[in-house]
Amino acid sequence: MVSFYKPAKKSSRQAGPKILNKIYIDELDMQGQGVSTSHEPVLFVDGALPGETVDVQVTVSQKHVLKGKVKKRIATSAERQTPFCPHYAQCGGCQLQHIDPDSALVQRQHAMDAYWQRQLKLDALPWQPAISGPRPAYRRKARLAVDARDPQRVRLGYRQEGSKKIVDVTECPILVPPLQALITPMRTVLHAHAGSRFIGHIHLLAGDNLCQVTLKATRDLSDTMLADWQALATEHQFNLVLLDARNKTHILHQHDTLVCQTEADLTLSPEAEDFVQVNGPVNQQMIAQAMRWLDPQPQDVIADWFAGLGNFSLSLARRAAQVHAVEGVASMVHKAQSNAQAQGITNLHCVHLDLSDGQQVQQALGGQFTKILLDPSREGAAQVCQQLASTAIQQVLYVSCNPSSFTRDAGYLMNAGYRIEKISLIEMFPYTRHLEVMALFTRSLDAGQ
Repeated sequence: MVSFYKPAKKSSRQAGPKILNKIYIDELDMQGQGVSTSHEPVLFVDGALPGETVDVQVTVSQKHVLKGKVKKRIATSAERQTPFCPHYAQCGGCQLQHIDPDSALVQRQHAMDAYWQRQLKLDALPWQPAISGPRPAYRRKARLAVDARDPQRVRLGYRQEGSKKIVDVTECPILVPPLQALITPMRTVLHAHAGSRFIGHIHLLAGDNLCQVTLKATRDLSDTMLADWQALATEHQFNLVLLDARNKTHILHQHDTLVCQTEADLTLSPEAEDFVQVNGPVNQQMIAQAMRWLDPQPQDVIADWFAGLGNFSLSLARRAAQVHAVEGVASMVHKAQSNAQAQGITNLHCVHLDLSDGQQVQQALGGQFTKILLDPSREGAAQVCQQLASTAIQQVLYVSCNPSSFTRDAGYLMNAGYRIEKISLIEMFPYTRHLEVMALFTRSLDAGQ
């Protein structure tokens, strides 16, 4: 007799999200989340601040960790502030507008200090003052998504947190004023053309002298629409670039060469797809601190690896005998070399190498370097840090945008005999979970090789 499987009937009453009541928040973690260390297991609460008592909706439940978000605030911290952006509740860009930024920086440094003492088995860390800059109008680079499928409701803005939906922004207070001023006129042009649905995103970049707008098209755009964009560029005096569906670049309006100053009389000229630090004033402070800490001398031969367009390289070359800059993106290598030569810098040598390739790293480290500066992407510099043990390099300046990869790489360096001489936080992205760190590692000459 054949037996047919009948699935059990589902109950019409489904359990809702788990709510934890009257949770006291003890501290902030490195990312600015509230932490209830007194709860078992430890509970991380997005949007909560130390000293607050909250009801929490649990979003992630693991054996040793719970994660959640604030359902209701019962007691409020004196450090809580009203978010200044009207889109804060929907936009996924700024997560920490609800806390005083100075307080957040101090508390997050405390969290990082505890984490690194534990992970690196240190009794103390030699903290130096954190680098910070203007708030909120700090961001000189942004990418705005476009959704013009409905010509009556064109959306121009950022992705909603945890979603692909575009939050339509009327203003963005974290952008530098020249970029903020372009949002409304760009929206007007988008509304005027049905073909705007073929623009995937708009890349904004503010130099010290002018702005650049890059349109990323998914199909060919009409001559009429391009003419309106060119008229806008002429009126507002910005450079206009089209990146077409074949990824080919077209200069539609060139007002002048965009420049970003790194220090006095030294500049970069990034293009839309090039990496450049988004916070100009903080970047200049970061370079100045790197020069003080690494202290390049006229006899030094310095390696600047993960060099990009030469953000640090130019300043190093101004002070040292020779600088060997390595970058993994070939186009940026050529631009960096040309830019240096155009500014009269002849002791900078830019090379294209894959610094995740152990063999290439080993060969490159064969040079007689006295110091090295590392500024890698989030993946870190594992291969480089592991192989520094076999060199005579006494100082390593490491700039990191990822605490996890920095922890791993710091471990490699410390196992090779380096110690952390100085360390500081860099607030490149105020009001976000993102923090960067700069650390100077030193070792005695007999610790190498």
